[in-house]
Amino acid sequence: MGPIVTLRRRSLRRLCSAHAVAIAVAWAAEASAQVTLQLAVEPPQPAAGQLFHIVYGVSMQGGAPAIVEPLTMPPGLEVLSRPDPPAVPAGMMMGGGMFMFRSSVTYVVRALRPGRYVVRNAMARSPEGRTLTQLAPLVINVGRASANPSPPPDPGFNNPFPGLFDPLEPPEPPQPVMPTGPDVPPDGTLTGAVASPAGFLRAVVDVPNPYVGQQVIYRAFIYAPANEVGCEPLHEATLDGFWSEVLMEPRQVCAQRWIPQRVGTWSMTAGMVRRIALFPTHAGRLEIGPLRMGVEYIEGDGFFGRRRRVEMATPAMVVEAREPPMEGRPPGYVPGTIGPLSITAAIDRAEFPVGETATLTVRASGNGYLGSVTLPAPRGVEGLRVLPGSSRAAVDRNAEPLRGDVVNEYRVVADRPGRFTPPTLTVPWFDPASGRYQVSQVVLPVVVATGAARAAEPTSDPQDPSVALEGLQRDVSLAPSTSWFTTPLRVWGTLSVVPGAVLLAGLGLGLKKWSRARRAVQAQTAKNDPRSLLAQADAALAAGDAAGALGLGARALERAGRGAAGADEALKQRAQEARATCDGLRFAGAAVDRDAVAAALREVRSVVEAMEAVA
Repeated sequence: MGPIVTLRRRSLRRLCSAHAVAIAVAWAAEASAQVTLQLAVEPPQPAAGQLFHIVYGVSMQGGAPAIVEPLTMPPGLEVLSRPDPPAVPAGMMMGGGMFMFRSSVTYVVRALRPGRYVVRNAMARSPEGRTLTQLAPLVINVGRASANPSPPPDPGFNNPFPGLFDPLEPPEPPQPVMPTGPDVPPDGTLTGAVASPAGFLRAVVDVPNPYVGQQVIYRAFIYAPANEVGCEPLHEATLDGFWSEVLMEPRQVCAQRWIPQRVGTWSMTAGMVRRIALFPTHAGRLEIGPLRMGVEYIEGDGFFGRRRRVEMATPAMVVEAREPPMEGRPPGYVPGTIGPLSITAAIDRAEFPVGETATLTVRASGNGYLGSVTLPAPRGVEGLRVLPGSSRAAVDRNAEPLRGDVVNEYRVVADRPGRFTPPTLTVPWFDPASGRYQVSQVVLPVVVATGAARAAEPTSDPQDPSVALEGLQRDVSLAPSTSWFTTPLRVWGTLSVVPGAVLLAGLGLGLKKWSRARRAVQAQTAKNDPRSLLAQADAALAAGDAAGALGLGARALERAGRGAAGADEALKQRAQEARATCDGLRFAGAAVDRDAVAAALREVRSVVEAMEAVA
C-alpha cells in the first residue's frame, strides 16, 4: 500500500483535583478521533497504454465526520472511471469502544506515454474546513510497454544443475485490449444527443443519406456516470417511412455491456440499448422519432450513495433517402432492389403430361429486405404458359449486412407436347457501394411435355333442337289487303320508326351504363366507408395478415377524419396517436405482436365512432 498519514487530536488539561481529572479524561475519550488515508497503485510499476488502478481509501475511528477530497490527476494520465471520493459517517460509541469505519474507491487509469506522474490532493477535512490529515503526493513511474525485458538476475551461486534452477524470465506485459463490437459507441464528435453530466441518450445511424432499400443501422446508447444502470422504456422511436428489423432481442431492454467513455471532462460509461436495421421505402426526408427511457443508477459512493432516476430522450433524427440515379438505369429496374443479388430457379418435375401443372420456383437473395420488391415474372413460349403462384419473403438477421430472400412460385402448363426452353430471367439491381447498376441472370430449366395436344375450346355452343324457335303462324292468309301508306302522316310515321327505335335503344344503353357506373361507385364508396374498412381489417387480422389489417385501420381513420372537420383538438390528437401506433406496428418487422395489433384496431374503432358522433 502507499503512504499512510495519521492525525490524532487530543486536548487534555491538567486540573488539581481528582474530580476534575476524571471529567477531563471522559471529554478526551469523546473528542479523540483518528482519520487515516491510504493511497496505492496496482500494479506498482504500470506500463504506458495499459490500464492500472489507483486505490484511494479512508479509515476512521470516532470523532466528528470527515470529508475526503478528490484526487488531482496530472496531465497525460487518462482516467477512464472517476468515482466520487470515499465518504465517512459520524463516529459513534459501540460496546464501550469507538466504532471503526473503512471505505475505499478505485480509479481506472491509463498513462498515454511513459514518464513520471504525480497524484496530489489526498486530504481529509472537517465540515468546518479544517485539515484533519493529508498524504504526500503519490509518484507513479510509468515504463514503456514495448521495452525489452531486463536480463534475469544472477542467482549468486554456481548452479550445478544448469537449466533446472535458472530463474524464469518475466513475461511480456499484456497489450491494452480495446473494446470492439457493434455495442461500442462511435468515436469523434458527439452527435445525436444533448450531453448532460447526469446522463443522456444518444442515437446514431451509420448511413445518413441512403438509397431507397439500402440498409441503415440505427443504434441508441445510454451514457451515465455509473458502472451499472437500470433501464425502463417509456416510448420507442417512431420509424415512419422505413421497413425495420430488430437486431436485439425484444425482451432485452438495457445494455449487456458497459464501456468506459470520456465526454469532455466527464468520466461516464455507455451501453447500447437499441439496434435496428432500417430500410427506406421511399425517397425524401424521413424522420426517426425520439426514444425515451427512464434510467436509474447509484450516485456517489457505492456504500453511502443515493439512487437517482433520470428520464432521458434522444433528439429526433432526419435521414435523407434518395432514389438511385436515372443515368444508366436498365429497363425493368424496380426501386428498392439493392444488390449484390443472386437468383436461382428450379422446377419440381422437368417432364409432365400435357394439361398438367408443374411448379417453377424462383429464389432471389440480396442485401436488405426484398419483400416489397416486385421481381419480373418468367415469360412463357408458344405452347407453354407460365401462370402466377404464391410468394413469400424472409430475412436472415445473422448476416451483416442483413440478407433478404424472396421466393416466387409459378405454375407451368403445356398445351401441346414438345421440348420447351423458357427465356433467361434477367433482374437489374443497384449497388450502393459503387453507385452503379448491375444485372443478375438465371437460366430457367428446360421443360418436356408428353401426350397429345389439347383440343381447341369451342367458340360457341350448338343450338338444342328442342328449344329452336318456330313461327307463331303456320298458315298465312292470302286475302288481299290495302296499303298502309295511304296518307303523308302515315308515311312519315312509318319512316321514323327505325330512327326512333335506334334512338330509344341508344338511350336505354346509355342509361344502363350510367346505372352500372353508379352502382360501381356506390359499391366502392361503401367499401371505403370507415365501418366497412374496419370490418375488412378484422377479417385480415383473422386471416393472419397483420400488416394489411393495420393499413385498413389507418385508411378508416383517414376517411373518418374527412367527415369530422368539427372535431376538437383532443380527438384529433387521439386520432393522430392511433395512426402513429398503427404505423409503428406495421413497420415492426418480425417483432409484430398479434395482440398489439388487435388492441390498436380497437382504439382505431373507438376513435372512428367518436368522429362519426361529431360529424
